[in-house]
Amino acid sequence: MQLTAQYHHCSVMPAYHKTWLTIHSKVFSHGGVLPAIYRSDGLNTNPSLYINSLPDSTKSIVLLLLDTDAPVSARVHWICWDLPPTTQIQPNECRGVTGFNDFQLNNYTGPCVGDSSHKYLFIVFALNTLLHLPATTPMAFVERSLQPHVLAWGTILFFSTPSHNRSH
Repeated sequence: MQLTAQYHHCSVMPAYHKTWLTIHSKVFSHGGVLPAIYRSDGLNTNPSLYINSLPDSTKSIVLLLLDTDAPVSARVHWICWDLPPTTQIQPNECRGVTGFNDFQLNNYTGPCVGDSSHKYLFIVFALNTLLHLPATTPMAFVERSLQPHVLAWGTILFFSTPSHNRSH
């Protein structure tokens, strides 16, 4: 899978799509700043996400949180698969399988506040199957496994901290 040119250093986005999903949150807007409560220095819990336009044939959802500005390549802060089709992901919700992120933790790890504002993406994939992979499955294998089963996907972008000198 190839990511759009804007996020070319990350390989989890499909180069094609059949349907777009619309992802939104009531606690931040697309291109906005994630409230501190959801960062690693806050309560370190995921925000609620709302998913619109799931295809009727969706059997499972894959959910990722990526830091697209991490050095070298995107950093995985959260990965879940085999979530049941749903229109809402609640804070601290543990449905499906939570894989190991790049911090070697199998849970949500919120953004860190550093010297610069990083771009983050929540990415949701609607699949026509369950992946049936153990939580120890490496990210690259999850990517390869979901590829042929993507019915639709969508993203929502946020920043870790406010910045007046951003270019999206």
